[in-house]
This record gives sequence, structure tokens and C-alpha cells, in this order.
Amino acid sequence: MSENKWKILLITIIIISILAAGYMAYQRHVLEKNNQSVAISVVFDEAASLARMNGLSTVQVLDKFKEQGVNTVLIKEPTVFDAEANGELLMRTGSELLLPGNTTIWQQFGEQFREQIKPDHRYLIIFNPDVYKRIQGQLQAKKVHIRSWEGREGTNIYIIDVAYNLGLFEQMGLGFPARAVDEVNAAGLKVMVQVRTWNQVTPEGLTYVLRELKKIPSLSGVLFNDPVLPGFPEQVSLLSYLMEELDVPLVQIEFSNQKGLAKLGLLLDKNVVRLHTLTLEEDIKKDYDIAAMVDRFSLAATERNIRVLLLHTYMKTDVPDMLAFNLQLIQETREKLEAEGLQLGEASVLQPLEISRFVLFVIGLGVIAGVMLLALMIGWTRIAIGCGILGLIAWTGLLVVDMVGPARKIMAFIAVVVFPTLSVMLNVRQGGSPVGYSVLLLLRTSLYSLVGAWLMVGLLGDVGFMLKLDQFTGVKLAHVVPLLLLTAIFFFMGAKGEGNWQRKLQNLLGQPVLVKFVIVGGILLVALLVYVSRTGNESAAISPLELHFRTLLDNILGVRPRTKEFLLGHPLMLLLLYLGYRNNNYLPLLLGGAIGQISLVNTYAHIHTPLVISLTRSLHGLWLGIIVGMALIALWRIGENLLITRLGWLRGD
Repeated sequence: MSENKWKILLITIIIISILAAGYMAYQRHVLEKNNQSVAISVVFDEAASLARMNGLSTVQVLDKFKEQGVNTVLIKEPTVFDAEANGELLMRTGSELLLPGNTTIWQQFGEQFREQIKPDHRYLIIFNPDVYKRIQGQLQAKKVHIRSWEGREGTNIYIIDVAYNLGLFEQMGLGFPARAVDEVNAAGLKVMVQVRTWNQVTPEGLTYVLRELKKIPSLSGVLFNDPVLPGFPEQVSLLSYLMEELDVPLVQIEFSNQKGLAKLGLLLDKNVVRLHTLTLEEDIKKDYDIAAMVDRFSLAATERNIRVLLLHTYMKTDVPDMLAFNLQLIQETREKLEAEGLQLGEASVLQPLEISRFVLFVIGLGVIAGVMLLALMIGWTRIAIGCGILGLIAWTGLLVVDMVGPARKIMAFIAVVVFPTLSVMLNVRQGGSPVGYSVLLLLRTSLYSLVGAWLMVGLLGDVGFMLKLDQFTGVKLAHVVPLLLLTAIFFFMGAKGEGNWQRKLQNLLGQPVLVKFVIVGGILLVALLVYVSRTGNESAAISPLELHFRTLLDNILGVRPRTKEFLLGHPLMLLLLYLGYRNNNYLPLLLGGAIGQISLVNTYAHIHTPLVISLTRSLHGLWLGIIVGMALIALWRIGENLLITRLGWLRGD
């Protein structure tokens, strides 16, 4: 088969795969469109504290919160210190109990009790039978060795002797207070609970703790408090079974990497909602005002599919009325969400997407065809055919042996590497183009690059990726590998008159290394490190000035474009298309322009971002990049004219 026929066949396969990916993208879009209900939540203990500060009952404060848009209250499982602060118990050492003056205790329990006290133990003194039963049950379930005493009939005084490591005991949860649950229900609000992890988790203990949650009325979600889920890794399957009994979603805290949570979410058939919060510590450090807080919560809901917003009770030293401040924050957050088209209510759960293995296979064929087309464009016909055969065998084999997850991520990575590389190679010419045609070439380049993004969207069209229970791996590599490929391809294409590529490589390796090239290489290496550090989901720290600039763009455009696209990549690519790749001196300009194409494609690697948002971000990046690029071309022309004039003056023309 001739090379032209191969190209026609490969382009046809790519078009078919684009249609298959479009089917998956449409399903995802419909799912995102129907996932519009957001819960605004507050923390019970913080609301109770605010109530005490204002001389109100907790129910009264919760009622005020509800009027402004709150529909859910988070109850964190109390530790022994929390329970003591809330008046549920007193904790004393044995030495303190033996001090003179505890006559009431000796009257209730007798002198015999005094003889059993151990000075180095901790003793919980409780005055409510329900609290006593709850804490006793929790400690026994969590393998804490205890001894218990009940006072004389009718006295309602109980003592629990805790023989346990104090550091571990202080972090242990004691179950959820019925009083807190009753007050939340009295305000007509839903309850979310945050369960603490403990040591020595047994199947019996885990079953007891989770089944106690079934007693909580209006339960709407379960969070876990600590970096490791209880029972991880051995008992995650049991935990998933017990969670299914509760019939409420698992709540995933954004930016909190909890071991076992992703596996638990997958076992629960992705019955997961994501929660975002601005912690009290963050607020103290950066001192957000209400507008900044509202913007942060709004972006989380609109751009990252967050469906639970946890608003803490923020205390400001310069605000005279804390209650009014927090009520205003809730109100403005609700109004901003409604203005964005979201609904306030119970957090909506993404329904599973049906995944057709045949559709995945077709999409993968498009990626393989892209690899072959790139090899053909370089001139490697045999390598192209070999890549096609090996790729087809590997892709089919991985799908057949049920390694769909790894196979999809591998193929998605190849797509986002190959298509930006192929696109730049197809559209950058040695001769320049007029400004108008250069703009058309930039649009065509971006369209070709987006084929890789579109295929990735189809390959990773799954709720697991949308909820970040699974993630596209190799994001940083996907930003670097295309640059390396383009460097190699264009360097050898630009070195004319030196024979084939082997000869060109031999000539390159035989060149002496000059100090200036070492310095330039060092600068480029630093630039590459900075570039890589600012990619991916956890990029380098951002300056306050850049944060203000991003906020400004969000407020003006609704969706902020990528800075490295409209201020760097697209303008440089437009200038390169205007000038043409005349020789290898233009390689830095090429690589700078390629950054825009790479960023354009990798925008869609953020699967948790709604597809419409990613498309809008890309469009804003393009039209702004064209404007900046045309200004850059104008500056280039001015510079050229000034240089020509200067040279003419020096020659005396």
C-alpha cells in the first residue's frame, strides 16, 4: 500500500474514533447536566459555640442558618476532650479521685471502690445513663480495656476506668451524641457524620460502630476524619458492606488523601459525593473576606463538581457581629450558586456511566492510528506499520484480559502526547504566512491537538475519574514528552544538507561544547523545572498577584483560561506561524508555542471538571491568545523596521 493510501486509511480510523469518543462525551455531559444539586453544610459544634456567644439556643442558630440556605449539619465524632467540653462527662486521673473532698463519690460507690482505684488510670465520670451506655459500647467495640461502676439506684452517676494508652485514647471517637442529632433534626436539617479511626479494629468492632449510625435520623452522608480509614486495608470490603446498609453516600473531602477511601468508593459502586471547605486555619493564615470565600466555594461547585460545601463558623477579630457575618456568607454563597444555575438541596450523586468495551476499543484504534500517522510523517513507514501491529495486539489483549483500567490510562497518555506533536508537525512550515492565514493555521493546529483531548475524554469517560477515585496518571510527563519529541523532530528537520538523521546525530555529537551553550542549557533546564512544577493537580505555590489576576479573569469571563495558553503558548505559536520555522534558531519559539497546544490538550485531563467548563476555558484561551499574538506580531514588525532603519543609518543610506 502506498504512503498516501496509508494516510487516508489512518485518518478515516481517527474520524471514526472521534465519533465514538463523542458518544462517550455526550453521555458524560448529560450526566453532569443532571448533577446540579448542592448541599451547604455547617459544623454542629461551631454552631453551638456561636449560639452560646449570642445567648441563643443551638436550634435557634441552626434555624437562622437554614433560612439562608444551609440544609445539612456535620457532626464530628467527639473525643474525650470534646465530650468533656460539651458537659457529657468529667475525666479524672486516679490520683485526683483519691484526693480528699470526693466524699460524694465514696458515698455512691462505697469505700470498696476506693481500694480499686489505680492512680495512673483515667476515670470517666458520667451523669447520664444514655451517654454512659453509648461511651461504654464504643470503648468495648474499640478494644479498650475498661471497668465500669454504676452508682446507687436513682443517682445516675457512672464511672468508667480506662486502661489504655493516653495518646491513642485522646484521639479516639466516643460515638455521636443523641442531643446533637436531636437538635439538628429539630431544626429540620439533614445530618452528616464524620467518623474517627481507632487502633485494633476488629470486624466485630467495625460492625458495631457503623451499625450505630443507622440509629441517626435524617442521615445524609458519612465522612471519615483521619488519614487512614478504620480497618484499612484488611477490612475495606466489610466497611463497604456496612456502608451499603446505611444507604447514604460516602463523602470524599477534596485535597484530603485518605488511605482506603478510593477503594471504598469503588466498592460502593461510586456512591460518592465530594466536599470542599475552607478550613479555619486557612482563613486565619490568609484572612479571606466574604467575596473571596464566596468565589472559592462557587468555583469548587461549578468547576470541580463539588456537591457539598462545608462552611465553617469563621471568627474575625475585626468583625463585631460573628453571627451576622456568617449568615451573610451563607446567603451570598447561596445566591452565587443559584446565579450559576445550581440548585440548593441534598447533594446529588453522579450515576454510573455505562462503559462499552467495544466503544473503548474503537477509540483506542484512533490513538494507534495517530501513532502510525506521526511515524509516517517523520518518514518511518516500517516503524509505523510495526507500531500499528503491536499496538493493536496490546490494546486488544488488555481489553480481553479485563485490564481495562490500566489500558485506558495508557492509551489516554499516548493520545495526549501524540496528537499535539503531530498537530505542530503538520501545521508549522518553513516559510511564513500572512497574519490572517496564520490565525487560521493556529485554529487548525488547536483543532488537530484537540483530537487527542477528545479521545482522552472518551477513554476516561467514567464516574470513577470524575470523582477522582481513579486519576489519569502521567500528567507531568504528558507536558514534557511532546516537547522532547518536537525538539528531536524539528532539530533534525531544520539541519539541512547534512545527510540522513544518523549523519546529523553524529555531526551533533561531534560538536565542541561552548560555555554559552552550557549557560543556555542551564537556563532552559530551570525553565523546564518551573514549567513542570506548575502542571498537574498539585502545582507549585502561586503568588498573591497571580491569584488576584486569576480571580479577575474568573469574574470577567466566568471561566478562567489557562495563563500559559493565552499569554505564552498561543501568541508564540501565532508568531512562529507568521515567521515560519526557518532554521533551528527558531526552536525555542517553537517549543514555547507548543506549550499552548500541550496545555490545551491536558486541560481535559481534569476529568472532575465539567466538560462544558473545559471547552469554555479552551475557547477563551484561543481568542485571547490570538489577540495577544497579533499584538506580538505587531511588535515584531515594529522591531524589524527599527532595526532596518538603524542599520541603514549606520551605513549612511
